[in-house]
Amino acid sequence: MSAPLTIEDLRRCVDGRIPPIIATASASGEPNVVFISSVNVVDSERIALSNQFMGKTAVNLSENARASLVLTEPQSGSEYRLSIVYERTERRGPVFDRLRREVDEIATSTGTSGVFRLRSADIYRIEHIEVINDFAFQDERHHFERRPLADRLSAMGELTRRLSRCGDFDTMVDVAVRGLDELLGYERSMVMLVDETGQALYTIASHGFPAEGVGSEMPFGDGAAGVAAERNRPVRLGGVHATSAYALSVGRGFSDSDREIPVPTSRDTRSRLAVPAVSRGEVRGVVVVESPASVAFDDSDETLVGVIAAILAETVALDRPADDDLPMTPSSPEIAVRPPATTDASPAATYVRHFASDGSVFLDGEYLIRGVAGRILWSLVQRNAHAGQVEFTTKEIRLDKSLELPGIRDNLDTRIIMLKRRLEERGAPIQLLRTGRGRIALQLQTPLRLEAHD
Repeated sequence: MSAPLTIEDLRRCVDGRIPPIIATASASGEPNVVFISSVNVVDSERIALSNQFMGKTAVNLSENARASLVLTEPQSGSEYRLSIVYERTERRGPVFDRLRREVDEIATSTGTSGVFRLRSADIYRIEHIEVINDFAFQDERHHFERRPLADRLSAMGELTRRLSRCGDFDTMVDVAVRGLDELLGYERSMVMLVDETGQALYTIASHGFPAEGVGSEMPFGDGAAGVAAERNRPVRLGGVHATSAYALSVGRGFSDSDREIPVPTSRDTRSRLAVPAVSRGEVRGVVVVESPASVAFDDSDETLVGVIAAILAETVALDRPADDDLPMTPSSPEIAVRPPATTDASPAATYVRHFASDGSVFLDGEYLIRGVAGRILWSLVQRNAHAGQVEFTTKEIRLDKSLELPGIRDNLDTRIIMLKRRLEERGAPIQLLRTGRGRIALQLQTPLRLEAHD
């Protein structure tokens, strides 16, 4: 006869973030069944459940303290029923604080902060645990086998050596996301950097997603990456799909805009890990990895991804080219030849529309980029159109007042990298080339027609 199940045996059910179900009944036997967002283990005999919307549940418990809780093992789908008895409610203290952090992370990662607010932590004593469905099969498509830590540490050593050989940050982010896949097994990853305001992130590189999403943005506090940046600590979600479905069923949806680039993700993502990239006490960005397997990441993954994040953060902090000694006059204008100018509506021309209000740029009516990167591109194509200039130094770009760069944190170099990668991702008829230290050049495939709007 096997030993009785304990709450320790069900840790994956708790950590997986698949919303549990609680069933209560009034004194007259009228049932009420609802989802809850978070469970926390108090001790070997007790659990704490988040109380956010459970008005009817609270009434039932005041009449009948017994309840049933269903937990789901996220990888196999096995289900367990816990017979529990309500003991007390806590609105402060360590248990409440742990639940509040978990609920906040779920809310911010799903865009439902306005409706997800923890009212209390309800403490229950566990009387009995039984198996409802014990699925022996494993879905091979989503099965995640973690390699031995020694092997992953060796792979980490190789990746850090590769990063140390990179000559610039543009190359480094490519090597990082490819190495996270090839060497460490993180098939999907992205690197996001803190923007000029210090209150939002933008994507500079991604790998393994259906779309690269270079230039996509995320405010601090939104999504796993935004929470990691705001709180300067890793955020780990193990049941992303189920959590999102539950959160959106009680919250609001996401709004779309014709001037937004979707943040890279995949429909089958079940686990997400976001680790802040910190240098000298300052958050410089976030490295995110995702997996189709549930509960795919643990503390060791936070450590490994954190090493790569720290290397990238330190490089961002130091990647300020000493370009003050570079001449303002372009040194090799023959690198990119400007196509013949056009003054009519020839189909061969590319229409470049710029909106000064937010710096957004559209190519032939399709949104490309906005903000500092959009203003940089507009400045370059204007100089090309007016003076035939095709090569530029970062020094002269930095002195351009129309870019509205902040005095301290301008992020110019990484914004240029992001713009370059965004143009490549779109296969645009305008491309940026690096021609030397602190130098970039325009490469145009068609004539340009420029239109400026307020």
